[in-house]
Amino acid sequence: MNVSPFYVTIILLNIKQILGYESLFGALILLFWLFISPYFDTGVIMDAYAERNTLKFSTRLVYDELKLQSTHARIVDAKNSLLEFKDTKGIVHYIFSTCSDKSSATGLLIARNKNRTAKIASELGIPIPHATQCKNDDEAIAFLQLHQRIVIKPIDNKGGVGVSTNIRSKTELKKAYTYARIQSNEVIAQQHLPGKDLRLLVVGGAFVSAVIRTPATITGNGIHTISQLITTENNSGTRDNEKITSLMSINIPAAKRFLSQKINDIPKRNVVVQVVGPANVSLGGGLIEATHLVPNIMKAHAEIITKRLGLGICGVDIIWDDESNTYGLIEVNAVPGIDIHDDPLSGTSCGAAKLYVEWLMK
Repeated sequence: MNVSPFYVTIILLNIKQILGYESLFGALILLFWLFISPYFDTGVIMDAYAERNTLKFSTRLVYDELKLQSTHARIVDAKNSLLEFKDTKGIVHYIFSTCSDKSSATGLLIARNKNRTAKIASELGIPIPHATQCKNDDEAIAFLQLHQRIVIKPIDNKGGVGVSTNIRSKTELKKAYTYARIQSNEVIAQQHLPGKDLRLLVVGGAFVSAVIRTPATITGNGIHTISQLITTENNSGTRDNEKITSLMSINIPAAKRFLSQKINDIPKRNVVVQVVGPANVSLGGGLIEATHLVPNIMKAHAEIITKRLGLGICGVDIIWDDESNTYGLIEVNAVPGIDIHDDPLSGTSCGAAKLYVEWLMK
């Protein structure tokens, strides 16, 4: 019997939504293939499932939700996570990763540049850390002498690539500046802010979720070096770069840059050691759901800058010192990951993909 893979996918996705776990969904697909497949054109269906799994995690969540809400949604380019869908008015739209053509292209360009973002945030009355663009490491050294602790980052990269945090010395700074320049022709030095690293998610102009991002760590045992402990941790089965519900592997090159020779130290038993500077999931960091902790003024500021940039979805990165209740906006991401809000490692899902698709369909 030849049945459109679209209808089979709709059935499976509805069951997946009830189960709520990617691994159980995979098991369901296996059972379907073993026991029900004789009645369907399984080649087409399995090809469609394989294509879906090629999508980035967040795009996959959006695609699944589009299949549930839209009569027309298809994968245009799985490798590059490009989707097509029709809204309720029958208008065709495209989504690249999580950014749709309903967001402002100008807003996207502004968000990609940390200096432009900071200028607009400041004009909107949103607190930001002191920062300056540096033409060379001498200018960065002058900034370090002024602020004592700083961050060096490329002006236009994301995912923690090229970023060095908590810099205190000229030696650290020169290494950080060289690393940032490899990633971008333009480098900024930014005042280091103490506090929690928050990612606020805004969808359709409204705040929906927040997570605390924590940098990758290992726990000492008094026997093995930090390098050996990172390898053990990455091979422990608790980290998997191919699964939404897992921590990602600790990025070893990032750990070597952050720790330098200390990566060969042997930490004492039960001592927790931070092994990567930026608190990014892609570098092996963790996530804690924190929607209930965010002050209303911070939510409002996240919504204000998202609306000003004309973005349908936006990740707003803020460092928050909850003791003094002070914070600074670090940057905004016009193509944010949704999976970290729909499946945080600790806490409750907010249904971000569902909310986003509901906005897209309007």
